Amino acid sequence: SYSYTQGDWQTDFANIQATGVDAVALNLGSDSWQPGQIASAYAAAQAVGSIKLFFSFDYSSFACSVDQTVSLVNQYANHPNQFKYNNKVFISSFLGGCLGNSGWQSIKTQTNGYLMPFIEGLEGSFNQWPVLDSWFCWGCSWPQGDYDKNTSDDDYYYSQLGSTPGRYAAGVSPWFYTHYSYKNQYYRGDDWLLNNRWDQLMAMRSRMNFIEIQTWNDWGESHYMGPIRTTDQPAGTNWVNGYPHTAWMDMNLYYIQAFKSGAYPAVTSDVIYFWARPHPAGATASSDSLGRPTGYDWATDAMWAVVFSTGQATVTIRCGSSSNTTTVGAGITKLLTPLSPGQMTVTMVRNSQTIINYTPTDYTYVTNPATYNYNAWVGSARAANIGSGTTSSVPATSTTPTTTSSSTTPSSTTKTWKTVGCVAEASGARALTGSSYTQSNMTPAVCQALCDQGSFTISGTEYGNQCYCGNAFSNGATGAVVAASQCSSKCAGDSTQTCGGPYRLSVTQKS
Repeated sequence: SYSYTQGDWQTDFANIQATGVDAVALNLGSDSWQPGQIASAYAAAQAVGSIKLFFSFDYSSFACSVDQTVSLVNQYANHPNQFKYNNKVFISSFLGGCLGNSGWQSIKTQTNGYLMPFIEGLEGSFNQWPVLDSWFCWGCSWPQGDYDKNTSDDDYYYSQLGSTPGRYAAGVSPWFYTHYSYKNQYYRGDDWLLNNRWDQLMAMRSRMNFIEIQTWNDWGESHYMGPIRTTDQPAGTNWVNGYPHTAWMDMNLYYIQAFKSGAYPAVTSDVIYFWARPHPAGATASSDSLGRPTGYDWATDAMWAVVFSTGQATVTIRCGSSSNTTTVGAGITKLLTPLSPGQMTVTMVRNSQTIINYTPTDYTYVTNPATYNYNAWVGSARAANIGSGTTSSVPATSTTPTTTSSSTTPSSTTKTWKTVGCVAEASGARALTGSSYTQSNMTPAVCQALCDQGSFTISGTEYGNQCYCGNAFSNGATGAVVAASQCSSKCAGDSTQTCGGPYRLSVTQKS
């Protein structure tokens, strides 16, 4: 987050809050710029609304110091957006065994803290750490070998920590791949890891008070689910750009609702989520001196899809010449097809009408890569009602402008886009709820083209790189124009134009 502005923090927190997440862990090391970014993050959280923050001290970098830990915790302990549990300041960590039980006890006493660290190497000795309120298993979100993720590690730690609900905290994550000279490894992310892990956590729900989603922006290990930011990636991270993961975060919304309520909700929208790696697991790269990652031979060469359907439909997923056509019912259906050279396509047909037909243009499966990449390209397509009894598919997430097949063609001769002005959103909720996009080439014209794909009549740009579409204003927004100075974010695709601001939309409308 080195280059983040407060507006960047607000964008992230607003998007995270919209999925139902309650709190965000700020992973903290020793870099001199981090205290300033912490202040910016807390200010942004307050501007967004209810989202809470807490510190996760990375003791591989942060000083192993009780005094420094206590000082920082107490600095923000009374902030309105500080996450607390049972009125105690929530504190987490990566590592921290160096502090010992006595050091953590001092932190707890001086901060009125609730402790949920990840400290490695405590197997067989948790009874020597009575100070811990909970213990988080960082590595339990991924299988550690050539097998599907199961709950054997969860069960082991649960037995170690005791049966009190909340003593054990688990995580959920969609992927793990890193390709540095000092860390070159792949964990098996196949067989719908994210979905199956959520199902496991639902079955263990009575044991736990917290679930940690790993992660929003850890690009270096490829389990990011937020937008890609090139400037904030670790040096040498060359496998992330062009591989969006935001569709996974969108899919999390369903499971977050399920975990909080204790029951899976009904599916209310037709969406196909899908993902794939860009080359065979056993391919030989022509220009990569690092070689294949450890665990490469655990990967399955398949395109994975999860279908959320409101009723019976025929779904086809395709990669190159390989395809799988299945009749699905209401609910969630998992599909796969072998990878084959070419592009991916997903379609859904109901009552002889094609309601989803999407081929992303920024993914191609190849058999002869120049460099190794075991990251996943992740996308989704949603059936959008566009009136007159017809529907058209629109990408639910996208990183570049795409063309989708539609059953109707919007008329550009009868209506044109006209500037409305700067429009305020209300109370942190989105004013335009039809479709949304985040792109590095965003301008008002790009946003208008994206909204045209779904035959929407209102387009709005925000925070410089976001686009929102709809046919009416929602969630308390009236469409009233505010001062133009409140829309001051420069467009990511053209710095001479403005594209909204914090909770402000630069709006155009068809008329």
